[in-house]
Amino acid sequence: MEEELKENLPAEDIAMIKEQYKELEDKFLRLAADFDNYRKRMAREIEELKDVIRIELIRSLLPLLDDIERAFSSIPADRDDGIRDGIEMIMKNFQDWLTSQGVKTVEISDDIFDPKYHEVVVVEEDENIDKDKVEELRTGYTLNDRVIRPTMVKIIKKVKEGN
Repeated sequence: MEEELKENLPAEDIAMIKEQYKELEDKFLRLAADFDNYRKRMAREIEELKDVIRIELIRSLLPLLDDIERAFSSIPADRDDGIRDGIEMIMKNFQDWLTSQGVKTVEISDDIFDPKYHEVVVVEEDENIDKDKVEELRTGYTLNDRVIRPTMVKIIKKVKEGN
């Protein structure tokens, strides 16, 4: 077929057709690359949306865990009717589910306040302590290094005598 084109077309027409072919091939390659980038961007955005939805779901369930923990801690340890064990099992299952979702608790280490992970709700002064303390009032959680809920803390500051 190409031989027939060469015999029936002048050389400048063949050159023009080759140039048009090259332009169309370049456009096709750019379009294919654009589509591949679009596909990758959509996949990334879908994953980000899944994370946002997961975070909102977990955030909405955390008050339930807080209530279960309060219920558990309000039952005397020596109570022997199985209620404490049942609530403990529910609490553990909930905590295990959070762990399976990649959720981690925010720890307070060395009584150091970290504004990225902690939210101060109370500041007290005490002259009977050796150094400043940070006390957890409500557990905080992270998912993939993103804070879902900061740890609610009370800071107890050492006051020098006479101030």
